[in-house]
Parts: sequence; C-alpha cells; structure tokens
Amino acid sequence: MTMEMSGDLPRDLVVEEILTRVPATDDLIEMGTTCKLWNHMFTRDGRFARKHTDKAAKQFLVLLLRRESTISRTIVDLDGKVASLEVKAEVSLVDPKYPADQFDIKRVFHCDGLLLCTSFDESRFVVWNPFTGETRWFLPSYRYIKDRHFALGYYKEGNHKSYKVLSFYPYSKDFEMYEFGSDSWRVVDDIMAPGWKLGYCSVDVSLKGSTYWFAEDKTKTQSIVSLVKFDYSTEKCVPVPLPYQRSRYDVIGLSVVKDEKLSVLLQLEYTSKTEIWVTSKIGETNKGVSWSKVLAFDMTPDFRLCYEARFLLDDEKKVVMIAVNWVDFEDETKARDMVYIIGEDNEATLVDVGPSIEDEFRADIFNYCPSLVQIQRAGGKRKRADM
Repeated sequence: MTMEMSGDLPRDLVVEEILTRVPATDDLIEMGTTCKLWNHMFTRDGRFARKHTDKAAKQFLVLLLRRESTISRTIVDLDGKVASLEVKAEVSLVDPKYPADQFDIKRVFHCDGLLLCTSFDESRFVVWNPFTGETRWFLPSYRYIKDRHFALGYYKEGNHKSYKVLSFYPYSKDFEMYEFGSDSWRVVDDIMAPGWKLGYCSVDVSLKGSTYWFAEDKTKTQSIVSLVKFDYSTEKCVPVPLPYQRSRYDVIGLSVVKDEKLSVLLQLEYTSKTEIWVTSKIGETNKGVSWSKVLAFDMTPDFRLCYEARFLLDDEKKVVMIAVNWVDFEDETKARDMVYIIGEDNEATLVDVGPSIEDEFRADIFNYCPSLVQIQRAGGKRKRADM
C-alpha cells in the first residue's frame, strides 16, 4: 500500500491518516491506551470512526452464539486434511439491572460492526459494539408483544449514518420504528406491498444498512417464496428474487459474504440435496443482482438440518459452516450445539462445541467485522430508552 502525504501537513493529521488505515484489531485498542489523543479518536471522534470504516482493511471474525448466552470467537482451519473449528474466547454482557449476572442473549443481529441483542423474555434489548465495549440499552414500546422481531439498520445522509430499529411481529401488519436520533418509537405503515407477507422464516441479515428477510408473494395462484430488502430511508420492502421460484423449501437459510454479497442455502421438499447460491456484489441498490451456485451437497440421514439454517460460507474455498442443535430424543439432557463443516467433496465434519438445551433457542454462526463505529445518541442527553 502506498500513501502520499504533503510534508506541510500538521503532525497530528499525518498520524490520523496513518491510523485510519490500521485494521480494527485488539492492537488498535491497546494503542489508544498509550496516548490521550489516540484514545479520544478511537472512542469519541465520530469523524475519525467514519474515516476508519472507509479506509481500514476489514477483519472478519467468525462468531458463534450459544445457549449459555455467550458469544464465542472461533478459529476456523479450512486448509488442513480435516476442516476444524475451535471455540476460543467468550464474550458476554453484564446485565445493568442485575450486575452480578450476565445478560441472557436469545438472538443477535449484526449490522455495521454493531450487535443488536435481545433477551429471552424480550423485555429489553441492547445495541453493543463488542470491539469498543460501548452499549446502549432499550425498552420495547408500550405495544410490547411476545415473539416480536427486532432488526437494526441505517440510511445515509451524505457521510452521516442515521440508525433505526424495526420491530415487528411475523405475519402481522404491526410495525414500529425506533429512531436513534429522536429517541422515540412510532408506528409505521405496512412495509410490504399488497399481497406480500413477511415472516416465512426468522432468518434475517444486514448488508450495507438494509435488512434482508424471506417473504411470501401471495398475489399469484400459488404463493412464491422470495427475498425482500428493507430500505430504512423509504421504510419499504422491495423483492429480491431467489435463484428459482418455489412455494416451499424443506430448509432455507440466509447469510452475508464479506460484507459484499448475499448467500442462500436452499433444500427442496422431500430431498436431501442442498445448494448454496451467492449473489453478485451488491451496492446501494439491487440493480443487476444475479445468482451463482457455488456448492451442492447431499445431506445424509446422520446430518439433518433445522428448517431455518444458520450458516456461514467461505466462497473462495467453497466450504459452508452450519450451526445446529443436535438432540437425542431418548434423552434431551444430551442435547449439543454442533457445527457442520461441508465442502465440495460432500464430506461433512461434525464439530461438537458443547452442551445445549432443546427449547426455542437456536445456535447461530455469523461473520463479525470489528469497527470503531459509535452508537448514535440523541443530542447527548440521557435517553428515556436507556437503562
């Protein structure tokens, strides 16, 4: 990498230009402890954080959410004779209501270096930057309903990102939006076009600020499953057709590849044949999006998938990692969290990552990109939703 800078630039600006290109790793945070100016840039300077996001090389980490309410960083080795995955350091959130306990995480939604974590009782949720440690705690609105879904996204106004949380109940027209800047909830109109239903499955991802889900087009004689993109500026969904049209799948999943592409896992009804498809690079719009099949394999009876697949794809090595909850139906106390690692040779490696509990929880695996992004506040004042 070459970088030209004028010799007339002030020293602080030269240092800043260098630091905006340093990847977001633990070493960067440690550097901030050696200098007050650097610590201010890393933790309080939103302008520097935006420049760092644009210029620094991105570091993608594999994270695994498990039933113990912890998020574990994992080391994946796909180059050896047998692919392997090792669970390393675990991170958890201290519950501010009960400082002696950790926050009981049910679901995690990743957007722009931030994690939106919901609790099992859905009474609260938190937006958390695990790289910087910054958090902001929220209460759902007074229209609280059990089993609501929450998604985090943003839209751009120039170089500024405005963050929002969308709250909804699957197969319902009950949508609410939380504005970070105004610190308020409001009811929004139906975000789907007439005849479309959101909630075909609960798998959702964020890419470039927009949220993607599966939905059903019920305007035809036979309903069709499709992807939809939710745009936080227009607050509407637009369809993103899947590689082929079907009314139902036995297994379906959605993932993001290197913060540039979408990937879907599709298993047709009454078959064990499973396919992984990847889009072309997606920009600010979905114009010209096309699909390519990068992997196909046949799941044996010993390797069964849940209906909603939680997976991660390495599109270069053509290897997929799928998080599953394995259950011994004769003894449910033996439930385990597992990760299947499957490649082009159709060979599956099964990695046991620890005990689980068979309930509504599902283990999740996803890419996380550490970032200095700061959680948007409302005018620097104490927020009603903060706890």
